[in-house]
Amino acid sequence: MSTGQQLEAFSTTFGLVASLAIHLAALASLTSATTQYEFDFELKLPAEVEFGLTGEMAMAPAEEPPSARGSPDPRWAGDAQEAEDRAPPTIIDAGVPDTGADTAAPELPIASPTLSGPSRIPPGAQLALRVDLRRIRESVLAPDVTSFLRGVPDWQLLLDGSGIDPVADLDRLLVATPNLERSRLVLAGQHRHGESFAPKSVQRLARSRGKTVRWRQRHGVATAPWHNLDQTRRTIALLSAQHFSISRRQDLERVLAMAMARELQDANKEGLVAASGPAALLSMGPDEAISLEIEGVHRFVLGNIKHIPIRLRLAVRETGRDEATLSVLATYATEDLARDASVYWKKVAAFYSQQLIMSLTGFGKTLREMEFAPEEERIRISFRLSADQIRFILSYAEGRLRGARGATNKGAAPRKKGP
Repeated sequence: MSTGQQLEAFSTTFGLVASLAIHLAALASLTSATTQYEFDFELKLPAEVEFGLTGEMAMAPAEEPPSARGSPDPRWAGDAQEAEDRAPPTIIDAGVPDTGADTAAPELPIASPTLSGPSRIPPGAQLALRVDLRRIRESVLAPDVTSFLRGVPDWQLLLDGSGIDPVADLDRLLVATPNLERSRLVLAGQHRHGESFAPKSVQRLARSRGKTVRWRQRHGVATAPWHNLDQTRRTIALLSAQHFSISRRQDLERVLAMAMARELQDANKEGLVAASGPAALLSMGPDEAISLEIEGVHRFVLGNIKHIPIRLRLAVRETGRDEATLSVLATYATEDLARDASVYWKKVAAFYSQQLIMSLTGFGKTLREMEFAPEEERIRISFRLSADQIRFILSYAEGRLRGARGATNKGAAPRKKGP
């Protein structure tokens, strides 16, 4: 998949919710009959940016995590990957014989209740999409959301061969990236099965690639190579009996630090349910089905950034059988900037509410009823969407995703799976 096609797929996924607030002109692009608002900025996709927060964050290091159970296995003492580290950590053998049946899960290190991480998180950017799949499965929109999620082509590259179905097997899902490139993708989740589910999935994936599994302890958690079909080498980390993350090995420490940062933040102020340890990485607001958090929004904008927030959080809550409420929390550097931005975005919403195509699709009334409430350096925005409007957006996004995947496969030479 080319870089451009990767960006198309990811921008559609994350833009599903973000376009409703950051760029209200996104819906207008559905038809040329809609007049465009004269924005003095445009969205861009940075090629390289740190996976971090809007500003640098200093953190106190966590206590030393407990050591792994069991003894080091001398068979792996000479492994080339071990030599890359100055102090090789404990290694636990979980070799995968080439048989048709799953083997028993190995005895693995227990993650510390407070995850360890670096002493600081450098400034950068972060797009983090969180989905409460348990809530989605119980929703009237379950078929539509499931179809959309399964239309994302990158699930196949990351999970194919592991036996994990994200919709059926996970209760909570996080997909994060600093720059929309699949190579930097971070995936984390909470599965709904017993503690052997993740280790067996690792074994199953390794066996499908003709590989073996070598567990080792990094930063207090059990880790192993994740032999996905993608070219990027990734590691799976078992953060608890039900929590895991999949990322590049060098990104694991940053992922753990992000969990710590979310644990330390004021949950009430951010509209989140307070959580600790690995659960903090996946925490969402009460009754939320989908949320999107964007750190360093300025890095995704080219032009005048006066009315662009530095941080943005969008969330969808199902508030009725045929209705959902979308809430936006935009954070600015100062109270004055937030107040000016509130006036600006009200004008944008009013402009699009008068467009014919918006009225025909039912979004005109939605835009007119949007509530903008400045609160110090923040703006809270909320509006309601009907089930039909949500289905319309999901169907459009799914079509874009499947179109991008079709364009990727069309005319492509057969490619051997594997490294």
